Amino acid sequence: MDNLEKRPGFSGINPASGQSDEHTVQMSPEEIELLIRENERLKQELRIRDNDILSHDQVFDSIVSGTLHLILVMSVRTYSAEFVTSNIENALGLQREDVMEDVRRIGNTFENIEQYNGREEIFIHRTNGARRHYLICVIHLPYGRSDRVAVVLLCRSDTTRGDLEEMMLQQTQDANRAAGYFLASMSHDFRVPINSISGFVLLLMKNAENPAKVMEYAHRIGISGQEILTTVDQILDMSRIETGETAIEVEEFGLGLMLEEVSSIISSLAKARDQRYMFTAAGIEHDIVLGDRARIMEMLRGILSNAVKFTPPGGRVELSVTGVPDESEGTVALVFEVRDTGIGMERKQLDLYFHHSVPSDTESVPGRGTGIWLTRKLVSMMGGSITAQSSPGEGTIIWIRLRLKMVNSGVSDFWRERGIRRMLIVNNNLQEAARIRNLMESAGVDAMSISSGYGTIKMIEQSGTIKEAGYDLILLDEELQDMEWREVIASLSAMPWVHLPMIFLMSSRQIRDEERRGAGVSQVLQKPFYVSALHRLVEQVCEKKADDSDMEEEDQVSMAGMRFLAAEDNAINADMLRELLEMSGARCEIAGNGRAALAMFSSSRPGYYDAILMDLQMPVMDGYAAAEAIRALDREDAKRIPVVAMTGATYEDDVNKSFEAGMNAHITKPIDIRLLGAQIHRLKQEEKEEMA
Repeated sequence: MDNLEKRPGFSGINPASGQSDEHTVQMSPEEIELLIRENERLKQELRIRDNDILSHDQVFDSIVSGTLHLILVMSVRTYSAEFVTSNIENALGLQREDVMEDVRRIGNTFENIEQYNGREEIFIHRTNGARRHYLICVIHLPYGRSDRVAVVLLCRSDTTRGDLEEMMLQQTQDANRAAGYFLASMSHDFRVPINSISGFVLLLMKNAENPAKVMEYAHRIGISGQEILTTVDQILDMSRIETGETAIEVEEFGLGLMLEEVSSIISSLAKARDQRYMFTAAGIEHDIVLGDRARIMEMLRGILSNAVKFTPPGGRVELSVTGVPDESEGTVALVFEVRDTGIGMERKQLDLYFHHSVPSDTESVPGRGTGIWLTRKLVSMMGGSITAQSSPGEGTIIWIRLRLKMVNSGVSDFWRERGIRRMLIVNNNLQEAARIRNLMESAGVDAMSISSGYGTIKMIEQSGTIKEAGYDLILLDEELQDMEWREVIASLSAMPWVHLPMIFLMSSRQIRDEERRGAGVSQVLQKPFYVSALHRLVEQVCEKKADDSDMEEEDQVSMAGMRFLAAEDNAINADMLRELLEMSGARCEIAGNGRAALAMFSSSRPGYYDAILMDLQMPVMDGYAAAEAIRALDREDAKRIPVVAMTGATYEDDVNKSFEAGMNAHITKPIDIRLLGAQIHRLKQEEKEEMA
């Protein structure tokens, strides 16, 4: 003990003498903070690696699907399993839940499983008595608990014809049960919002004289309608995935921006149900990645929406995202954790939603939604995994694990092309300022940081009138200690000889545009800092003129005085469309089918109609045939008049087919009147240019 090692950077009491160790070097607060952060990063990385085996349960299931091989993860101390591939019943006639409770039900071999690495054993099928030889391989997991091992059972028996028939029959039955459950879930997902709509329509009729109630009920009907559309989109996505028509897109996107967008939507949903929504993120500073942004966002929205739906008022829903970058491979391992304090699920329900097994009695299980089924498919297509933990009355935790390719923003010319060469970061949090500075320097921007408002004023003042010596962007934190942020901007604005750069305010609160513009702030960057968020705001500011031009063009979109011919066989949809157009100042004449639309257009004088809105699925003559017949008429306006397809079909083939029939645009039902106006304006402009 007297030879206790004196390690630099640590201090404490010498156990031998009980006195303070005078030779120990004290660590600075900054060094301690860095040590703590590094320790947290390593702990998080270990947690992710610790769950790697368990997180790939779907991968393991797919590997052994259609075989008699088995994979499980178990404790050599309690003999309970944390994971067993779902083909255990087919291979050995055992229920998965029973094996997970006690793996010794497979055989006594598992009492001394650590001794069976690479050894062969015989297990007997519980139902048909088949003797099957298995080669047992034991893998000691390097992370987490020391008593946990993974066991791989490789079947060495010749598969008989009876075994093959048994497996094929089992797979067919599983597929049929899965289809039955999917249809039951789909029915549930439709019935709930439809019942809500029916109920609120009755309330709307009874309270027609109360404007406040009318607005409230109309809003709730709109929400229910959106739920139905979401379910329809999910079903279409599932159909496309099953038929192989859906491919995962790979595009560059900002992970932080996407998470902010998701959080904004879910926060509103949670607030409407009197719930708390919390979002945290760590390890995703380099948040510009390659992946399918729309699909990842769809997955998170689906899981979080379910969490809100099944959490009672006063409850809590949390989203935490953790990333562990791998610089050598240029990837980041992401863990999306969704946690709620909702009604929770029994173990059998949990297995139903997150494993391949499905119940034989679909009527006994209430539909929880097609969203989880779709999420599982999408996660699998992206090479990731999804796992869950739940207890009745205590809530549910869902983990989605993905690995995405990081984009080296330093190779991009984005900042240079938009004139961002030098940047000043004003933040009294030195570690946060250093983090932002390092991120921007890796992106090719010359970044400097300062901790005070007064120092900022002096630095800008010294830069003088030479633009090349100044800064192109100031990132000003709202929480300065020596000065109020408005004073800093006011002082900078009072220097007429200084070229004032763009000023972005970093804030954790929502700031109104009036307050921002009045203070001279170009944009507000919400905390925490993401490169992608800054990327987006710089793009918005630098292209503001183009954006303003687009806005002016949108403001000019008007359908006042226009006359439409609408082919729509559904009377309710036709009345709604007519009223929407008339509210926009246009006139609308309805044709009940394609043949009637053709007759009405043929008998009208040239130029009488400004545009044709064409439903695709109609009796007598559908929209495709009607559009082709109109284009074939021997009159000049038949070739030029805009024809817009109206349909609920969103398949690419449907869109292409409508264009081949001579239509100019494709609008998805329910009709968004603003989108329709923009499309009509675009088509009329193109018509004018062709005539000129």
